[in-house]
Amino acid sequence: MNNKIFIGVRSFFESNSSLSRVIKNLGWLLAGKGFGAVLSLFYLALATRLLEPAGFGYFTLILVTAQVASAFVSFESWQLVIRFGSQLQARKADDDINRLAAFCLLLDIGSALLGILLVTGLIAIFAQQFGWQDEMIRMAILFAVVSLLSVRSSAIGILRLFDRFRDGALAAAMTPLARFGGALLAWSFSPDIRGFLIAWAAAEILTCIAYWVTVRLVTPVRFAGLRFSDILATPKRFSQFFSFLWITNLGTTVRSVAQQVPLLVVGFFVGPAAAGLFRLAYQLKDAVARLADMLGRAVYAELSAVDSHEGGEARKTLFAQTSRISAVGSLLLVIIALLLGKPALQLIAGEAFLPAYPILLVLSLAAAVELWGVNFEPNLMAAGRPKAILWIRTAAVSVLLALLAILIPGQGGLGAAYAILAYSLLANLALWIFTRFSDR
Repeated sequence: MNNKIFIGVRSFFESNSSLSRVIKNLGWLLAGKGFGAVLSLFYLALATRLLEPAGFGYFTLILVTAQVASAFVSFESWQLVIRFGSQLQARKADDDINRLAAFCLLLDIGSALLGILLVTGLIAIFAQQFGWQDEMIRMAILFAVVSLLSVRSSAIGILRLFDRFRDGALAAAMTPLARFGGALLAWSFSPDIRGFLIAWAAAEILTCIAYWVTVRLVTPVRFAGLRFSDILATPKRFSQFFSFLWITNLGTTVRSVAQQVPLLVVGFFVGPAAAGLFRLAYQLKDAVARLADMLGRAVYAELSAVDSHEGGEARKTLFAQTSRISAVGSLLLVIIALLLGKPALQLIAGEAFLPAYPILLVLSLAAAVELWGVNFEPNLMAAGRPKAILWIRTAAVSVLLALLAILIPGQGGLGAAYAILAYSLLANLALWIFTRFSDR
């Protein structure tokens, strides 16, 4: 019996079917993220115990301010590489793939420069309300500059385009590894906000280097010899290139509002200590919810390839198969949060952060909803319907912002968690309804 199961599993992975490729790619992503999740628990414990709620709140507000600025100007170039690179692969147009990758890298660099201007403005506006003094303002700006210039989105897309998920996972592992090492050094030599910001900034730089070195070693993409005029002409080779570009940018902005702005609002109205509690709960939830993001990225790459090579019916079949996997995963996430949430919170951060437990439970429910609906967006993107995603997410974010304004003044971080849960339910139910009708 066991031998038959083993043979069946081996035959499944050797079949090179779309589902088997998704599972294998997800496995490599899980290996890298699993390694990162374990290390993140250690460096998160160091940061929370050394900085305490208020200090951890200041630290995370700096991180999130940089992330919000990045999201407002980012074009998610990895999606461009996969969507249009899949079409070029089908035509075996290797030189055009090089030009597409180079164009996406230029987009990354340009958006980073715009992001530096934006984050400087955000810090000038919110610094006083967040309680930042001159030294902290300088640290926040320097960290944002380093973080924004450590561009790697197009490198991620290149690796996924060539099915190098294993190598991408190894490059991604540099972030938690560098943060862990940096947190140990900060604990030994500079156990304060400055020390942890230096550690996080170094991790950004090293991860950027790791991704681009990996691209050079394991993919055929080369930029040498490309003419600048040919690179700039890349969008002309594709229909709807710029519409897809702007829609992904707006989509990234909308998702960032949902993910990052609640923390800024909590910090603005309630204070850094409340922001620290909220952020810890969010990060612990995120450690488990990364499964949704990894599955979505693996599925999107395969759905795009299937739609380009095999057509819409094959894409619908793969979508149905992966949807069943995500539904089971969402149920497991809720069970894990109920059984391990409070012990994990106390073990990692200590008694001072136990008030974050109710927030963690509500956010875990929101993460379960996102995991249930993780396939809806990739399926619509692969089908060429990004506008529907944008409209749905924008409407849901409008509800989120209204709920944040209503709930945070009275309930603080817990109110923000309820607002996020409502946003996740509304957005994913709408995406589910639209997917069902559009795939008929």
